[in-house]
Amino acid sequence: MTDPTSYQNAMSRTDAIHWKQTCTEELKEFVRQNLFSTVPRPVGHKVIGCKWVFKTKFDKNSQVQHYKARLIAQGFSQIPGMDFDKTFALVICYQTL
Repeated sequence: MTDPTSYQNAMSRTDAIHWKQTCTEELKEFVRQNLFSTVPRPVGHKVIGCKWVFKTKFDKNSQVQHYKARLIAQGFSQIPGMDFDKTFALVICYQTL
């Protein structure tokens, strides 16, 4: 089984209910952590796009352990000071190592 390559692809699969739930959880986490704010779009500037990235996690017996979805900004078009003033990097917990 391959991972979905787009949101539309994920929602058209037989396991779409799992992907939808995972996407909802990701968006709720954005709100919980206060990771964004809504601001008016500056005149003459495009809105930064985003993309869903999907990954199926398996256990050692090749059974689906869980579904993972991340919403990422297409940051290659961002301008420092205009589109962002802070950066965020997801880091691993030392105990995970």
